[in-house]
Amino acid sequence: MKPAFDLAVVGAGPAGAAAALAAARRGLAVALFEPRTDDDKPCGEGIMPSGVRALTELGLEPLVRAGQPLERVGYVLASGRELEIALPEPGVAIERPLLAHALSAALAREPRVARFDQRVATAAHPDGFHLRGGGQGWSAVTLIAADGIQGEAAGWLRRPRGGHPRFGLRARAEARSALERVEVHLGRTSEVYLTPLPERRINVAVLLDGPPQARASGTSWLEAALDEHPRARAALGPWTTPPEARALHRARPVRVAERSAFLAGDAAGGVDPVLGCGVAIALATGIAAGAAAARVLHEGSGAPENDYARLVARETRLRRAVAGGLTFLGAHAGLQELAARLFRAWPAGARRLARGVAAT
Repeated sequence: MKPAFDLAVVGAGPAGAAAALAAARRGLAVALFEPRTDDDKPCGEGIMPSGVRALTELGLEPLVRAGQPLERVGYVLASGRELEIALPEPGVAIERPLLAHALSAALAREPRVARFDQRVATAAHPDGFHLRGGGQGWSAVTLIAADGIQGEAAGWLRRPRGGHPRFGLRARAEARSALERVEVHLGRTSEVYLTPLPERRINVAVLLDGPPQARASGTSWLEAALDEHPRARAALGPWTTPPEARALHRARPVRVAERSAFLAGDAAGGVDPVLGCGVAIALATGIAAGAAAARVLHEGSGAPENDYARLVARETRLRRAVAGGLTFLGAHAGLQELAARLFRAWPAGARRLARGVAAT
């Protein structure tokens, strides 16, 4: 069977949309598969500077200008002491539906992208990749799986599921007072991540190591978490959207690229949301995967996959280490104070760490 498409992308979130756009603008015929119709996925909604650059590269400057600029991140320790880090370049807060709409509109303007509202199964074949779903079939020379950590596309690159997932909950609230920075409140059983949004609103993300009680509603789970973080609660007015929860699996894939197949975004392993760089990584790896797929068509398989794997490692290695450190500190109040004193005594180290997290 002669492949009908140069590239098949599974998943149309930030990573999949960026991959499809990057590949199409390099001349590839792209099939994009996404069965979801809900564009308000639970998300921290803060985008690090590297994500701002990615949105600009995709031609979405108006979306960036309409967002809420983010210049500082404040960490509130269990003792109440604060540690604030300035971002080397501004980030931006954009509500997930607005980001999804802008990416969807950009895809609709791209004539080389064909969208299919279909869940598909993928299989590797000597002539490329075959995809099947809803009684139909498609074929492509290259494949990008951008369907999240729990996705199944390009399953031969992934590890079996297992381990101990984190859990996250997101809701939006009116701001009781102006919030001028991202705030991460560290606690023994949870972290609360506050992101300022336009029109004096706040995105609230709660992260837990263990699952919520089986019978607990999203609202009661949220209220219980905020009981541990009274300073975070004090910033919040009435809720404007209901809480939504999801599991945040942390399993790493066996490989992120092999034989013309690539994993992008959370499918490539992801970074704990406490760091707030998920969307930035998704956009960066999506663009890079789309470019790598184009290289495969022009150069053949081998070097493009290896180069892409190195890029994913650069995007995630330091960030995973910092995120792990933050979650560890959350459970050890004494070490929080030690870390705060260290960064106050070594401001150059704090700035270097901020550049690494922001990927500048």
